[in-house]
Amino acid sequence: MGERNYYKIDGRVLSTPSQDLSSEEKIAEEKNVKAFMEKIFNNGRDSVFGELIKKDEERIMIKDFDKYIRAEAISLGVEDLRQPLPGRRIHFALPGGYHKQFPHLRQTAGGNYEPFSDAIYIKKDKDMNRWKIAHIALHEMIHAYSAIRYDLDAAGELNSAKLGYNTTGIKSGAEKSSGEPETELEVSQLFLGFNEAITDLMAQEILDKHQADLSQNLNISAEEINASPLKRYGYCAAVEWLLVKIAEKNNEDKSVVWNKFKLGMLTGQIMHLREIEKTLGAGALRLFANMGNSKEANLAVGAFMSNYDINN
Repeated sequence: MGERNYYKIDGRVLSTPSQDLSSEEKIAEEKNVKAFMEKIFNNGRDSVFGELIKKDEERIMIKDFDKYIRAEAISLGVEDLRQPLPGRRIHFALPGGYHKQFPHLRQTAGGNYEPFSDAIYIKKDKDMNRWKIAHIALHEMIHAYSAIRYDLDAAGELNSAKLGYNTTGIKSGAEKSSGEPETELEVSQLFLGFNEAITDLMAQEILDKHQADLSQNLNISAEEINASPLKRYGYCAAVEWLLVKIAEKNNEDKSVVWNKFKLGMLTGQIMHLREIEKTLGAGALRLFANMGNSKEANLAVGAFMSNYDINN
């Protein structure tokens, strides 16, 4: 991407192309950066279709999760974690309203963190299992605490965004034969499945560690917890496999590798991913970077893992 100018606002990073700017141009760029971030922060405040008023136990749950995530980040050595997401930016909505707000998401989606509105949206049936709600909410809150960077092009338009490990590239469509540009955007993703797996594994780790306290604080019985076993992304097995292989290669405990993976998601520092190719060979990093982009990409990862285990 070349040299960039970096601005940090409220725990979020925005970059622009590095270029010689006059003092007036520099002031103008800083104003544009601030306006861009303010637009994002203002987007997530409004209620959504079918929004539900938070119950007292849900407010307690959010505070507990903030505490647990921050404690985990501190234990990993994260020094500059963002402030907690305000409760007004965490929305619970009925399924009909949720999918009206996000028609592009699959019907199976349980919630999402939107980096372009800095808000969390959770799909909730009125009789939904509360342990399932807790799992979804924690997963999305971990996304919200992950490192985020917005990259602008020379025209001041967004051309990529990074959430944890997941990088989304954005560019305008090809020109029409008439010479008029397409209004649709082309979007490409890297480390989508990988990022979801790290998030899900971290959520599971926190829930397992604090299950007793959460059960008491939220008045959730063991029967209700057992009635909703945690459903993990299929990508989790691939990441767990990676942890084992890298740990074996480096002759270190798997927990050491796992802590590096979590730290990278929270800080955006990902040089440790080079260990994937050092361990598995050339092309392996690209393979795992594409995980989650398509069924074919996921099958390719599974085939690679099977072949590696057979031949090593």
